[in-house]
Amino acid sequence: MTARPSGRQDAEPYSTGPESEDDRLRRFARIWSRAIRPSTAISMPEGEFVEHLVPLARRLRDALRTMPLNTQPAYEVGQALVAARCDVAGGLPVTLGVLDAYLVLYCPPRRPMPAEESRARCARLQHALAAGFAHALSERAKGEQESVSREALAARAAAEQALHDSEARFQAVFDGAVIGVGVADLNGQVLLVNDAVARMFGRPGDHLLGENVVDWAHPEDAPAAMEIYRELITGQREHFRMEKPYYRGDGSVLWTNLTVTLLRDAHGKPQYQLALMEDITEQRRLRDRLRYEATHDELTGLPNRTLFFERLDAVIAGPAAAESTEFAEPHTADADRDHPAGGGWEAAALAEAEAEAIPGSSSSPAATDHAPVPDEHGPAVDERRPWRRGTDGAAAPAPGAAYGPGDFARPPGPPDEPATDREAGGCAPGAGRGADEATRFGMCYLDLDGFRAVNDSLGHIVGDHLLIAVAERLQGCLTSPSQIVARPGGDEFFALTVGPTAQRDAIDLAERMLRALAEPVRIKDRDLLVRASIGVASGTRGETTRAAVMRSVDIAMYRAKAAGGNRYEVADAASDARVIARHSLTNGLPAALEKGEFFIEYQPLVRLEDGTVRGAEALVRWLHPVHGVLGPDQFITLAENTGLIVPLGRWVLAEAARQARAWRDAGHDGEPLRVNVNLSPCQLRYPDLVSDTVAVLDEAGLDPAALCLEVTENDLIGADEEALRPLRQLADLGVDIALDDFGTGYSNLAYLRRLPVSTLKLDRSFTLGMQRAPADPVDVKIVEGIVSLAHTLDLAVTVEGVETGSQAEHLRMLGCDTAQGWYYARPGPPDRLHELALTDVASG
Repeated sequence: MTARPSGRQDAEPYSTGPESEDDRLRRFARIWSRAIRPSTAISMPEGEFVEHLVPLARRLRDALRTMPLNTQPAYEVGQALVAARCDVAGGLPVTLGVLDAYLVLYCPPRRPMPAEESRARCARLQHALAAGFAHALSERAKGEQESVSREALAARAAAEQALHDSEARFQAVFDGAVIGVGVADLNGQVLLVNDAVARMFGRPGDHLLGENVVDWAHPEDAPAAMEIYRELITGQREHFRMEKPYYRGDGSVLWTNLTVTLLRDAHGKPQYQLALMEDITEQRRLRDRLRYEATHDELTGLPNRTLFFERLDAVIAGPAAAESTEFAEPHTADADRDHPAGGGWEAAALAEAEAEAIPGSSSSPAATDHAPVPDEHGPAVDERRPWRRGTDGAAAPAPGAAYGPGDFARPPGPPDEPATDREAGGCAPGAGRGADEATRFGMCYLDLDGFRAVNDSLGHIVGDHLLIAVAERLQGCLTSPSQIVARPGGDEFFALTVGPTAQRDAIDLAERMLRALAEPVRIKDRDLLVRASIGVASGTRGETTRAAVMRSVDIAMYRAKAAGGNRYEVADAASDARVIARHSLTNGLPAALEKGEFFIEYQPLVRLEDGTVRGAEALVRWLHPVHGVLGPDQFITLAENTGLIVPLGRWVLAEAARQARAWRDAGHDGEPLRVNVNLSPCQLRYPDLVSDTVAVLDEAGLDPAALCLEVTENDLIGADEEALRPLRQLADLGVDIALDDFGTGYSNLAYLRRLPVSTLKLDRSFTLGMQRAPADPVDVKIVEGIVSLAHTLDLAVTVEGVETGSQAEHLRMLGCDTAQGWYYARPGPPDRLHELALTDVASG
């Protein structure tokens, strides 16, 4: 018998008052609810739960009153309690305790019976309720187990079906994929391939199984590919991707975009390698074709400027840079990138060689005075020509040897260093792998001489055929894979050679090119002669820049062209520095005129008859802020090329006229001092020459007779009347016109009659033989004849370059009118000339 529950004090006492049976039944249900709720997981409100228990309590009451006793309702109540989720631990004992304590109390039998009988009937109902409760729990547990089993079986069946479907889908994707898929073990043995791989290789798929992927290597594989593959199979990397070529079954090349991924097991241990292969053969061919078209000349098929500069940049950058870009797509390097060696070379060229490259600059020994000093080999040359190159003998040959097609003697210089295995290298990026840092390169820049005439006279089609023939001959001059010939455009060709003897190899290549072009090219039954000018430059890897190399080889080529063409010139730093210096001077000319950096020195003109000062020649100088005093030989040609000669010439004319007026105002009582001013050929063609001259004379208040304009013989001989008209107009105004450098041109004496000149300036070359005693009789006869002719034509004669007293005496005896030269005075400031003139007046 279950013990009654404690806490009877909470029970409502039995009352025999007017309370109905339903009220007592509800009171019993309420007591039952309060007892069972704390021991179960009932979540419904108390009132609702009480209403749920009322029918169960009624069944138990009715069962207690049945005669004979029927326990089936109690059994069903036990099942109902399980169904109501009152089966949590403690629910059944509490229910049995409530029945034992309150069922008979609140729901007694209708007929009187002994207490023991009513208690016995209640106990049997409790047993039946417990039995129903236990049976319901057992049935529910069994049902839940069966449900779990059914769900497990259903899940397993669904998983098996999903696995089957997944495998089917995977197999369909694997077999039908356009991209090749393959699986290999870590030893490289092929385990599985799909149909796409078989199609790519042109072999049945089962023939590929069992082969090793290492055996599929190709000569064009990147050298680092095997190292990357080793890192993958050892677990150091998870995947890699690269473009890789393979050989097909027919021997052709298959290009693939290959992605290989490492597959690991559940414990993270490398297990397999999965390869995805995309056939990019056609894309590769298209890319190679586009690359070829972008890097090769359409006409000749030679590499073009882009490819040549890529090779040159890779060579200049050195082996390390070449290795770092070996797997990358070729690209054009920045020709203007900073480079310590290149910057240093330019700094040296500008700071040291530039000043030395400008003859007569204040930074060179020859610039200690404004003119050369005579030495034991002959008289020096004065600086009397402000507009033309000096006549101080032939210019010194430029550093670097020049050679024509018939003279292939090598220039002097240090022997090339012996080659080593590490110094061997090619032109292509990466060709210098492992090369010595001192490996050198050489470049040739070839430009055809007179090619424009071929296009203009014979047409561009003939010109194109000529370029094709030239390209074939130049290509045939290459002797090793380290050499390349390119056509950057027009009639220009580049050549590059790499190696420890690159400078000598480049010279040899230039010689072979000239020999190859010596034979005429036959085009359309016409033999065309081909001439070329070649510049040769060399350098050391990592010590220069593309811009510096191109500048040097370009300068060398133009030196060869200026020397007559059909030859080559070797570049050198001194020649480069001279060009840089000329460029620097050219850029500084306009500002120099604005800043007043020009000044004029005057060299006296002396009358030979009595030794008095007749006037002076105005000689312009440039006081350069860096190079010091520069003579006209160093900047007049640059001024002519830039068009600055016209304003500069007008400034010289105005300054000289102002100075002539100043001499007159200074009190010279004799014949007014005349000033000679040189005219450039560009000024002769200037339409405002006459008006500008008249304006200058008016501004200075100078008589036209006090001005003499000097024009060289070569500028006037052969000139037509239109060209002579400005000089005639000036001569009609009273300005003297002097024919300078007479005897150096055509010397057409009959032509003198039609020229508007009043003075002949005899070139110094005719009087050199009179500087020593006895005088050269031939020179004496020539000068005597010229003086006689000039006087016959009513022309005065001025002699240049008088350096000795005996020379001056000979010229006086021959009847020359005036002379100038160092024997009398060097060019100097205007006050000095005035002092000489006053001295002549005082002595007279």
